[in-house]
Amino acid sequence: MKSGVTYAVVDLETTGTELTGKRRLIQFSCVFLKNRKIINSFNTLVNPQQPLSAEIQQLTKIKPEKLRKAPLFEDVAATIYALLQNTTFVAHNINFDYNFLNLELERVGYPSLNLAGIDTVQLSQTLLPTLPSFKLNYLSEYLNLTHARPHQADSDAAATAELFLLLQQMINQLPLETLNILCQFRNAFLRQTGDCFVEAQQQKKQQQTALPDYLIKVENLILRRNTFQSEVQQKSEYPLTDRAKQQLFAGLLDWRQPQAEMMDSLHQALNQQIPKLLVEAPTGLGKSLGYLVPALYETAPGRSCVVSTATTALQSQLVDQVIPLLQQLLPFNFNVAVFKGSFHYLDLAKFSTALKQPQSGQSRLLQLRILIWLLVTKTGDLAELHLTKYQDPLFEQIRHTGWSSLNPESPFNAYDFLKQQRQQLQEADLIVTNHAYLMQHAAELGNQQRFLIIDEAQHLNQTALQASQQQLDFDQIKIQSDTLLVMMQSQQSFSLEDLIVQGLLPVQQARKLIHLVRIIDQQVPELREKIIRRFILPQKSSTTIFEDFISLNDLYGFLKENINQFQAVTRATEQLLELFLKLQKKFKSATFSQRLDTTAANFLAELFDWLTQLLQELTAWQYFDLSQVEQWGKSSYLKLRLPLTHEAAHLHALFGAFQTTDFLENQIYQNFDQTIFIGASLTLPHKKQNFSCQQLDLPATTPFIKLPDLFDYQSQALALIGSDGPDIVNQRSAYVNYLVSSLTEILLQAPAKQTMILFNSQAALETVYQELQNNQVGVERQLLAQGVTGSNEKIIKNFTLGSKMVLLGTGTFWEGIDLPQDQLEELIIAQLPFSSPDTPLNQLRFKKMRQQQQSPFWDYSLPEAMQRLQQGVGRLIRTPTDRGVVIILDSRIVTRKYGQQLQQALPAAMPLKILETDQISKELAKFW
Repeated sequence: MKSGVTYAVVDLETTGTELTGKRRLIQFSCVFLKNRKIINSFNTLVNPQQPLSAEIQQLTKIKPEKLRKAPLFEDVAATIYALLQNTTFVAHNINFDYNFLNLELERVGYPSLNLAGIDTVQLSQTLLPTLPSFKLNYLSEYLNLTHARPHQADSDAAATAELFLLLQQMINQLPLETLNILCQFRNAFLRQTGDCFVEAQQQKKQQQTALPDYLIKVENLILRRNTFQSEVQQKSEYPLTDRAKQQLFAGLLDWRQPQAEMMDSLHQALNQQIPKLLVEAPTGLGKSLGYLVPALYETAPGRSCVVSTATTALQSQLVDQVIPLLQQLLPFNFNVAVFKGSFHYLDLAKFSTALKQPQSGQSRLLQLRILIWLLVTKTGDLAELHLTKYQDPLFEQIRHTGWSSLNPESPFNAYDFLKQQRQQLQEADLIVTNHAYLMQHAAELGNQQRFLIIDEAQHLNQTALQASQQQLDFDQIKIQSDTLLVMMQSQQSFSLEDLIVQGLLPVQQARKLIHLVRIIDQQVPELREKIIRRFILPQKSSTTIFEDFISLNDLYGFLKENINQFQAVTRATEQLLELFLKLQKKFKSATFSQRLDTTAANFLAELFDWLTQLLQELTAWQYFDLSQVEQWGKSSYLKLRLPLTHEAAHLHALFGAFQTTDFLENQIYQNFDQTIFIGASLTLPHKKQNFSCQQLDLPATTPFIKLPDLFDYQSQALALIGSDGPDIVNQRSAYVNYLVSSLTEILLQAPAKQTMILFNSQAALETVYQELQNNQVGVERQLLAQGVTGSNEKIIKNFTLGSKMVLLGTGTFWEGIDLPQDQLEELIIAQLPFSSPDTPLNQLRFKKMRQQQQSPFWDYSLPEAMQRLQQGVGRLIRTPTDRGVVIILDSRIVTRKYGQQLQQALPAAMPLKILETDQISKELAKFW
């Protein structure tokens, strides 16, 4: 903030946000700052002389009758214009306020303002990089700013002024090296926002302040030092009695008897060395604390706990919300290490390089945000940035790609986030991961002094099946190997020959590299043609795409017949990987990197990129090994897929498993001393825990604990089932029309509530969304739709921040989303969650089940649908104060013989009414 400069912090309220000249001002407010103090303010309502929508009235709390008595803009324009002269214009989203005000001034005959401008949104995004939202309301609450009347211009302007002063303080505390980079790229910011860093830079240069101890300079970056605690902590005794727990929880946790019972059960199981235990913990019990408290009391030097949960989002929730609470709660310190895939982390060396390269304006702003984040992050986990999507091209440049990408001679090597993570593994009391990472790294994470807790255990089976899937594209391998051969042998541009001439590459290595790629380039297409002749052409398919499973016996025979060719590709791939790693290490070393000119460096970067892609594509070639096929057993499959309509179609081979029999035990559980399975839906009516045991590769005799429900469903909730809907299987078109008309009536006639509608089909979701958006629902309610209105993350963020919104979701929205209190009030199930029996994988699974005298529907499809229905309904009531209604429009739950079982998937104490659909709105009005 420049000394002597007057900053005019402006906020406007308007009849709409379109910058077309047709909308009008309804309130102008400005707070004037000088030398870090408020020196003046001005506020006025403005008569827009046009109608004020109900939405604007609700948002601003400004009523039309109040505006009728206010001056016209023509009457206050002179005052506003005069007040703003010789000031710097500051606003929260400056491109709206500044441009809108200029349109209004021009409309009444004044020239446009020509002021320097600063945007507090961009400053906040840069200086507070880990916040999930930069709306003024959220920032005011987070930073404890004075903001009594959100969306009224005087209150917004005062809050923005306070925010601007606070952001200036943050800028002044930045290290000089960081300020230098911010100033270098200040033109990436809107208007003169970037100039805010210049004065602080000049002051720092004069002060010559040393870096604080918790920061360290590495090349052009300032990083936070790794301060992982390693001293042994003396643990207290586990609080065995309710009274001891109540004393422990006092002031931090509400007392929940079932949660205390869960803690005691796990404490007992861990002490008694029970190898496997299933625990069903219903929604709202607080299961995370229920297992983490006894787990952390159990840890000791040499004995630690690994917790795995279903997704990286739930993993982050555990780390960001639950563990800080435990650090306050428990009377001892503990070390936590978080493990997820390498691509979740920042590669410091790549980021440093990217700072020196040209970037788009948006990517540059993201870089500067990351630059500030490096001052605070201890993990390098990009999820800490809380972006709604990570699709900026910059992420392709700066994401970590694993251990093979590390350069031992890089100055960033010692500070690499993956290396720090690995070092923490041995010191950690608690290791937090996710199911997908666990599948790939169980041996690394496990040992016989560690116990494993699997949270959201009902998802482990599906994660295991997904982890088993590998795909190989024969034609992509040909494209990549062709490209490499042309590049390496080019007579027109830089090639391997030039590296040889410059003395950078021995002739033998160059020849070997070409030879290995040529083997792959020749043998893979030949095997492709043989596969087509053997397995695809004899089928004489009449469809446009061939897609079928190949029996393992047929595959085994084919491999034996062509063993020499398959083994030639296998050997070439292994040798190519070995040579690639040698060359990569050699050319990344400081000795060689200094000898490379720009042309050679660019050639090698492109060469290594193509080699990486080829080797990644060949990862699944291992499944063509005879010994691998022998180990597959009856639970694995190979599927071939080839479009038949054009000659350039790609042949895909897909490998995977459709059952986890023996896999989870052999690959996961045996790496740990004990394994405890936690979930909210591990039992099903009539099936007890048998279905979960089958899915989790456990014997039916595995010890099991079911904890009681915490909520009073009798008074908190209601289930309504429409009994008269068309048959969804035989009358699909009629059913969609029924959904549109029923949802329209419910959403318009019943009290407006925060509503989620769950589908089982993306196509049905999109059709219904379009119909609702185009009728009166789209006018009166704000609609969000998965796959239509943005990423899942963006949709969830908008939904949780809004009110009376309608979210249409499928897939992941059936589970794993915590929406307490009024964030979700009505849950409408448009389609029961049966998986399609027609998918190739289910067809194969069901065929195997029939061979084993099992019923695919009763033994798999129905239990799976019941479990998913439990999970979906579990979204509704999350706290003892929640109230909500479940509405099921799929009439199969009452008309089919299995309907009674599906009804039992609802909480037993939840009142249930079966009625005609047109009566649902009346029942909702009574409930609310």
